[in-house]
Amino acid sequence: MSKAKVKRLLRRFGLMRLSDNLRYQIMKIQNRKDNQNFRKEHPDVVIPPDYILYEAHQLKYRSYYNYGLSNAKRLITLFETYTDLSEKKILDWGCGPARIIRHFPELLKNSICYGTDYNTDTIAWNQEHIKGVTFHTNGIFPPTVYEDEFFDAIYGLSVLTHLSEENHFNWINELYRIAKTGAILILTTHGKAFREKLVKDDQLLFDTNNLVVQGNTLEGHRTFAAFHPPKYMLKLFAGKFAVLDLIEGTFTNGNIAQDKWILKKI
Repeated sequence: MSKAKVKRLLRRFGLMRLSDNLRYQIMKIQNRKDNQNFRKEHPDVVIPPDYILYEAHQLKYRSYYNYGLSNAKRLITLFETYTDLSEKKILDWGCGPARIIRHFPELLKNSICYGTDYNTDTIAWNQEHIKGVTFHTNGIFPPTVYEDEFFDAIYGLSVLTHLSEENHFNWINELYRIAKTGAILILTTHGKAFREKLVKDDQLLFDTNNLVVQGNTLEGHRTFAAFHPPKYMLKLFAGKFAVLDLIEGTFTNGNIAQDKWILKKI
């Protein structure tokens, strides 16, 4: 039986969270030695609690910090293709345990950085340990606490990938509200490269440009998944955001990259 079919059965019987918790325990054992070594090598680097880290990324301290830094640099470079980030207000929407945004104050010394997430434990940890960034909690549904037309740049990495179809529309409307006219947004989605992870009937939905949602678990959690045909996303953005570029994800060395949408509020 394929992995996709196994996951479908687990969803049907409401066992996704239980299965995911077992995976968490296994990864905790597998990565323990390297994580301990990383703490010894970098005693000044604050690392979030294991489950908070696992839920948002992987249970690998080295990856959390090093890839977080390299990804932050790449993200800034991508933004600066379209806008100047100096002295601008930047939002990490769905920031998790600050894997990316924790590096922005050092990389962009004159910018004002914010992070928001629905996970109250994660935001509480960020507020205590991550300096130079203002963090807020949001609900799984909008609104956020921010004023209209507040941000010059917004990014949401693998956030739409864990939302219901209703919340795709809700959050696109909210991002439109809090973004300044002309603001640049970067959002990532499960595009065509993820089609192979779907069972046949979901592939048919995807091929007919419908959003595929795999739920029956907590929305927003890593076990809740959405898959995004590009034509569906174009309709979602229409009238609010111009698409400056779509960098489609690829399958490389066993890893699947998400699509990157570069948008501009119109």
